[in-house]
Amino acid sequence: MDALLSNLRTNDPKVLCDLLSVDLRSHSYQIASVQSSLRSVDASQIKSHVEQYHLNDDWSSFEPLVVSYLLLCKDVDPWSILQSHDLYLSFFNALSMAFMNSQYGESLCPLFQETVGHIIPMVKRVDLVLNRLDGKKNKRLVFVSTVLSRVFNHLRALKGSPRKKELIIFIVNHLNSVYFTIGNPLLCANIFANVNLLELKFQRFPMSQQVQYRYILARYYIIKNQLSKAHHHLSWSFRHCLKGSTNLIRILRYLVPVSMLIGKNPSKQVLMRFPELQAMYGPLVIHSINGNQFEFQRHLFLNQHYFKARGLLVLLSQRSRILLFRNLALKVFQTCDVNRLPYAKLQVAFAKSLRTSAEQSSTFGNQALYQTLNEPVDLAFVQNVCCSLIENDMVKGNVVASSRLVILSKSNPFPSVYANYTSKYGINGNEKWMDY
Repeated sequence: MDALLSNLRTNDPKVLCDLLSVDLRSHSYQIASVQSSLRSVDASQIKSHVEQYHLNDDWSSFEPLVVSYLLLCKDVDPWSILQSHDLYLSFFNALSMAFMNSQYGESLCPLFQETVGHIIPMVKRVDLVLNRLDGKKNKRLVFVSTVLSRVFNHLRALKGSPRKKELIIFIVNHLNSVYFTIGNPLLCANIFANVNLLELKFQRFPMSQQVQYRYILARYYIIKNQLSKAHHHLSWSFRHCLKGSTNLIRILRYLVPVSMLIGKNPSKQVLMRFPELQAMYGPLVIHSINGNQFEFQRHLFLNQHYFKARGLLVLLSQRSRILLFRNLALKVFQTCDVNRLPYAKLQVAFAKSLRTSAEQSSTFGNQALYQTLNEPVDLAFVQNVCCSLIENDMVKGNVVASSRLVILSKSNPFPSVYANYTSKYGINGNEKWMDY
């Protein structure tokens, strides 16, 4: 212990990171050595001994950090995270306080970054087990999010461009990821809004952090039902992600369905490259193009656990319906000689697409999510669908109720759904700082 304390009289970031690392994978020998030297020493003696060294009298939060590290080394059980996680959380909290020191905290940048990357996966595993025991869901991850939020507010308040501020996107990414994990993704809104005000030079951050930031932002927009914005950031992430990276499939799991819902179907090459995507989305793309409502919903029903686990089930089921009606109306139009869509033709096509209410009940049981209509398709229903298509700019034309038909525009009666979404919703003007 004395050798360690003597070496801690430094502000060298690399030295401090090496001496105070709690990563057992890379520092097991060092931690075991310290543990051996502390066998007969209690917590009060450790604190008293550290105080005698006067490591840095101007850095009051440094001594508690060192004490926390020594207590972790003394009591950690390398074979049981469950028995030791509270030691890691205490150390992490002490580290955050020392890190936020305006004069000396910068020297802890490497250590803080390493610890965040180490502690979050560990705490996730702990919560998976302890959630079932103490009845408090994600209690430890919530604590981590509180610490990270405090650090984020500290970093965004810093003036100028200190080295410490280079960690801000790293911190934000982990904080927002934790918000998703604990089931509170809407808490990301305040974080994203504050980052937009900082006028950061996005290109100065590592590409991996840029990709992750946009990926999480896109997932937030999916929850907010802002699919055009989500598509913009997912597409950027896909283009800039390392092609051999496992993150590609993570991005595509959201880019493919979002693209499909805004009228930009993924290529066969992309789907065939990933068997998972081909199995889950290949049939949906085909049913979407054909306007087959029943088969589209049936595929979701049969694979509901997959889509629900990714938060996409309700989105795909609800947002697809108007798009599929549009695609089906286009197919009917392609059989017509003039720019008119008779209700009667649409009624036949819609009925075939939806199937009967008996077939829907037989397939979906009492799960109303997948059932579009529980009564026969009548002309009033056809007219309502046509009005919705026109109001949503998916079809250009006019409904003539007295003649029971839709008179389509002679110029581009079925405009691009994707172009329509892009022009209507575009990207957030506050986010242009990310583009370069």
